[in-house]
Amino acid sequence: MHWKTLFQKLKKQSKKLVYNRFIKIVFFLFLFPLNNLYGQTSLYINEEMEGSFSQGTMKGSINRYFSENVYYIKSDFQVKILRLFNIKREEGYIISLEDSLVTKINHKKKKYAVYSLSEFIKDDNDDTQGGPPERDGESENEDSVNVEISEKVELLNNFETRKAKIVIKDNEDDEELKMNIWFTEKTLKAPIIELTRKKLKNMFKGSIPPSLGFNEMNIPFEDYNINKDAVNVKLETINENGTFTYSLLEYSRKDLLPDIFEIPENYKKVKKL
Repeated sequence: MHWKTLFQKLKKQSKKLVYNRFIKIVFFLFLFPLNNLYGQTSLYINEEMEGSFSQGTMKGSINRYFSENVYYIKSDFQVKILRLFNIKREEGYIISLEDSLVTKINHKKKKYAVYSLSEFIKDDNDDTQGGPPERDGESENEDSVNVEISEKVELLNNFETRKAKIVIKDNEDDEELKMNIWFTEKTLKAPIIELTRKKLKNMFKGSIPPSLGFNEMNIPFEDYNINKDAVNVKLETINENGTFTYSLLEYSRKDLLPDIFEIPENYKKVKKL
């Protein structure tokens, strides 16, 4: 994927904000940088984000834990829309990679449900909202791209990073997207993340639900002589639709499951959430 293709995907997502898909899109924007992380047999990741868009604002955090046979994700975010809605969501998923069971957790309601794979897919499809039709294909000739890679090393969130400044202009619509990406080459992609992604992709027959945190949008570092497996530590995007900031706060090896992923004893098991 090249920078132009990356911009085209971001541009299409930002346009969909006017189609009442604000929550889904900001969740997408938050998750797309998450694939490039340190390789361990078990891995804990903590990230946060903040955004301001034409329809409102959002902020939140996400925690993920990768182990050989189980994948955990817990997200907590708040969305304010046009001063009319103040939506808070705190949910989690536990995916058993051996028996294909999906546990969905609503921390706000203190309830959880265990789904078979087919039940979860049906429930997830029922939650899908409509939007504008996708355009088939994008012309790369429509955009101009300017990239500057700094050689200066900055210490950011305990990572040694360098900064990439990208300005991508759509010559047809006269739109401009500015991106700042702080990345590190000291830590590279985690093999366990790619292994988990492949298992989930096989489980879901090629299409992993966005709520599980595996949207396919990697940054094309190799185009500028940067290790293709470099880690995104911070990302800022700025355009006429608003701003978005993503930060990687922590990655660490944890052989024992962190307590935040355990289902509290006072949570009620239900048939469906």
